[in-house]
Amino acid sequence: MTESFPRQSAATRNFQLGAPRSFHINEAGDQVLFLRSETGRDAVNSLWLYDVAARLERKVADPRLLLADDGDIPAAERARRERMRETTAGITSYSTDFTGNLVGFALSGQLFTGEVKSGEFKICEVTGPVIDPKVSPSGEYIAWSNGKDLYLCNFDGTRELNLTAETSEDTSWGLADFIAAEEFGRMHGFWWSPDSTSLIVEHFNDSQVQSWWISDPATPSKQPQEVHYPATGTANATVGLVKITVSGEKKPIIWDNDAFEYLISVVWQKDCDALITVADRSQQNFVTFAVRETRLENVHEVTDHEFVEVIPGQPRWHDSQIVSVVDNRTTDTRELQIAGKAISPVGLQIMSILDIAENYVDVVATSDAINRDVLRISFDGSITELAQGGVATATATTAGLQVLIESRLDTNTRSYQLLRGVKTEHYFDSLAESPSFTTEVQVIKTGPHEVNTAVLFPRDHVRGSKKLPVMMRPYGGPHGPQVLNGALTYAADQWFADQGFVVIIADNRGTGGRGPAWDHSIYQNFVAAVIEDQVAAVTAVAAHFPDDVDITRVGVTGWSFGGYLSALAVLERPDVFHAAVAGAPVTEWLWYDTAYTERYLGHPEKFPEIYTDHSLISKANQLERPLMLVHGLADDNVVAAHSLAFSGALLANKKPHTVLPLSGVTHMTPQEIISENLMLLTVEFFQTNLKG
Repeated sequence: MTESFPRQSAATRNFQLGAPRSFHINEAGDQVLFLRSETGRDAVNSLWLYDVAARLERKVADPRLLLADDGDIPAAERARRERMRETTAGITSYSTDFTGNLVGFALSGQLFTGEVKSGEFKICEVTGPVIDPKVSPSGEYIAWSNGKDLYLCNFDGTRELNLTAETSEDTSWGLADFIAAEEFGRMHGFWWSPDSTSLIVEHFNDSQVQSWWISDPATPSKQPQEVHYPATGTANATVGLVKITVSGEKKPIIWDNDAFEYLISVVWQKDCDALITVADRSQQNFVTFAVRETRLENVHEVTDHEFVEVIPGQPRWHDSQIVSVVDNRTTDTRELQIAGKAISPVGLQIMSILDIAENYVDVVATSDAINRDVLRISFDGSITELAQGGVATATATTAGLQVLIESRLDTNTRSYQLLRGVKTEHYFDSLAESPSFTTEVQVIKTGPHEVNTAVLFPRDHVRGSKKLPVMMRPYGGPHGPQVLNGALTYAADQWFADQGFVVIIADNRGTGGRGPAWDHSIYQNFVAAVIEDQVAAVTAVAAHFPDDVDITRVGVTGWSFGGYLSALAVLERPDVFHAAVAGAPVTEWLWYDTAYTERYLGHPEKFPEIYTDHSLISKANQLERPLMLVHGLADDNVVAAHSLAFSGALLANKKPHTVLPLSGVTHMTPQEIISENLMLLTVEFFQTNLKG
């Protein structure tokens, strides 16, 4: 019997297992370390090495041999992986010295160190649980957090030292605070100096952050888990930095925390002062300080009257000047700047900085929102294309080598290439599986805002033979474009289409990649802008394919912001949207976190009417169409109270609906059976409620 796509997709973690990842090129350029599991259905990562001279890939460390029992993952590490959306096991991250020979990592809260050359690794008997261990650049030391304090020892595990010795139960050292990890993409809480003599260490106190309790109703004997959740309008954790030498001497790094309560990033480049970037609560003002010996110096500022976006990989130094990515509202371009002067052309939107070299900057950029090109922009403004016309990213360049990761619309696989300059020197083996079918997608522009819209029909559909019901599958939120030039992007969409639907994905205003004006068009305006563009998309697709699209049978489904959008669609426009499946929807923005919500909607004390207008709970009396709410009861990001309270409001208004609670499931759904059956139940729901 042929395996179904939902089963294959679930078993392969959406075709991610078995693919190489987490590449690291050493300074000599003679080896590349990376992680990879044994097969496309194996979730346990091993550490691998590519020998550049021998052109050979070999396994360096196998967690199954190092630790027979995977054991329990520490709670702080589980939370960290949830923020990273990490769904694998084994070695999920590692750290090396500058030679790439000395490696450290954690397994089940235990510290392992070893040498790549010998392939010998051992457990270091240190104070645990060990979270996010980092080898010093020199290889002499390794540091880690145990969720409370930051520890340091020699690389061989001897001479352990508690660098922080915290006495407060509410303070943690060496970890990224919740908001930094969830909303700013900063996953680390300490940084080694390039000379290995000191570290900059984050500490945060969450005693002022309200406590929420995540329970497991399916296991009544299990105690609820306390989480400190900074909901919109409430207190954030108090965050600070301290510079600590390897002998334990401390020097606080002091800025005005009341004015700038968010720590966005810390960068410590070789032969440079460390840079720290902080932001105010509104995220309208970002300031970057250089950490001098006895003071902070303001070296860069970015302001916007609505909000400033966090762009990965910047700001950074280049020859005592700041390289940054800044929104130019006049030219509607997110531009690459050095010392405040643009070196990228108008209309090219910089998505992230990958690397800064002597004469150039490598970036991920787009000029059309559907491609993610890797470009090398010289300081004279000339551009070299490293990857164009697909969805790509890359590592930094070391010793002339760089790893390029690319997917394209004409293939169901991703390529992992080692480049020397612009020439491919090696293709890394990927053991990831591929879907058994090819996707057939058309991208058109829809509506007055020319929204990028992907359309997929069943592969056996004969055009003009009959009108099919519609399944819209948007995300629709900031940073969430779905219409991209990579075939794997549309694998699930094609399967849904093959069940007898026209699948439409529309990247409404605010989804990113089309310039500052596009991103800011949803400021305090999720409802109108998002729904208008989705309505325009389905209307335009029906007009484009008049004999194939039944606009009287339109379903909409999504997860997270897409879940909010789906429920909002049937509430606001039941004349257009006739059924919805809303996964993990934010139904009350007052219950979502501070940084994300206040960035786009403002502070609730200042704009209470905005929050009322964006609340699904306040619109519960409007429901006229079939709606299924799906929510993981262990979700600590969009907590289950969103769906449960919304269900209560619907019931109070005598509005029939369906609720599917997922016991033990977080904001992710990596469990195979659950992931598979959610796809099947979604199809069944729409087949039942969109009958012709």
